[in-house]
Amino acid sequence: MNKHRGTILIIGDTLDGKLSPGTKQLGSKAWQLADRLGCDAVGILCGHDLHVTANDWSEATGLSVIALENPQCRYPHPGLLAAMAAPLVSEFSAKAVCFPHAMRTCQAAAVLAWKLQAPCVTAVESITLQGNELILKRSQYEGRLIASQIIDRFPVMLTLMPGGIPGEPEMDRSSRSPAVEIRQPAIKDDRVTPLSVDRIAGRDQGLENALVIVSGGRGLGSAEHKQQLEKTAALFKNAAVGASRGACDLGWMPHSLQIGETGRTVAPALYLACGISGAPQHLAGMRESRTIVAINTDKRAAIRSIAHYFVQEDLNTFLPLLRDRHEKTFAKGETDEDQ
Repeated sequence: MNKHRGTILIIGDTLDGKLSPGTKQLGSKAWQLADRLGCDAVGILCGHDLHVTANDWSEATGLSVIALENPQCRYPHPGLLAAMAAPLVSEFSAKAVCFPHAMRTCQAAAVLAWKLQAPCVTAVESITLQGNELILKRSQYEGRLIASQIIDRFPVMLTLMPGGIPGEPEMDRSSRSPAVEIRQPAIKDDRVTPLSVDRIAGRDQGLENALVIVSGGRGLGSAEHKQQLEKTAALFKNAAVGASRGACDLGWMPHSLQIGETGRTVAPALYLACGISGAPQHLAGMRESRTIVAINTDKRAAIRSIAHYFVQEDLNTFLPLLRDRHEKTFAKGETDEDQ
């Protein structure tokens, strides 16, 4: 019997040798997931010059980590990641291969599933074990419906949404002796080799660093109403304006401000979600915010499920009232320190 039987593989996503926010979050929940599935857990990284990153990830999570290094993997490529990870699925008799949910990792999960002729489920929000079957839950129709799927064939490829595994990270790892192993496997199929990654020059870092984010969605109604977001953000120190993919696709907001699985990942102290329905793709980029206030006319909007405060009102009515109340409060003598 393979000593690794029943293992789940946690596949990390890296860029410039650094872990993605989704990888950190999934790694911190790895043992809750492993316990739920009755498995052990092993972390896998693929890239170039990963020794420091692999050690840091192992120490932070208690995971044993295998770093797959190859110069061709200096820059991310889903196909190469799948090719490097495929032999490990058999070696570890993996029950599940788990990726943090993002565009690159969804592609890698799909390629790996095709290589192994295995099932693949993306954007998973909840996992439970029932007998020998996995019950997976994922949102559909912008979060209005929750679909349950039964998996009874293994291994299965999964991409997991942030927050999908409840519970705090384990702190007592004294019983584990995590190790880091550096491997340098050859890549048999080298028809595609990434040569570089182009970054948008001067990309604004205000979103990632902001303490307050005022974000707008389709509920804005038009591009002209984005001024409501800008004026509201101006009330706060260290604030920025963000957007959902829907608002960006309509051309109301630039894609550089998009928050979500295909955009930016943020975790401000206060997140004002204005006219945003709460599709899982958007929640993936902001659900770690300390306080979430949702403003929406639809009382059944999916974002209500994670909002700490929900205001059922049109944002173009509520935001001016909010600013007016702020001006009256400051007129009474409060200072920036009071704010």
